[in-house]
Amino acid sequence: MSGPIPEFIDPRRLADRGVTLQGAISADRLPRLLAAVNAVADEVNVVLNFARDEQGLATLHGHYQAQVEMTCQRCLEGVTLPLDSRCEVGFVVSDEAARQLPRHYEPVIVDDEKLNLLSLIEEELLLALPAVPMHPLEKCQHPDGFTPDEGPEEEEAERPNPFSVLAKLKRDT
Repeated sequence: MSGPIPEFIDPRRLADRGVTLQGAISADRLPRLLAAVNAVADEVNVVLNFARDEQGLATLHGHYQAQVEMTCQRCLEGVTLPLDSRCEVGFVVSDEAARQLPRHYEPVIVDDEKLNLLSLIEEELLLALPAVPMHPLEKCQHPDGFTPDEGPEEEEAERPNPFSVLAKLKRDT
């Protein structure tokens, strides 16, 4: 199904029917993502495949794409970064079932209530954000007069060892 992504879903029923949801989400529907970045360019594109795996578990295979603007931590200017994230979720009813889930699935505990799908998508996008956003080194806008460090200087390698005095004392006794 293409079109708007619903906010609340019943994941087990969608998995039973093998539904694929595909569409775009407006950034204003993702307030935590907006708070973590300077801006979201355009919309967030999502493809969500609900299915039952070979063990009969309700699963979601998601693919999320967005362009976000963050602050480069090297030059403190804006940098536009592509987010391209995939996830595999297994829907379970308890913590015990989550521990039994195969390792390649991220557990999501659902009960009889509907799942907030937008919150799940937002969490995946937040996890896809880089810890330290930066331009590539050659594209970074450094201030005038800035010269990057070339590496350790030779003087550091030729400094005398501060423990050589102790070695001399040891020989004298």
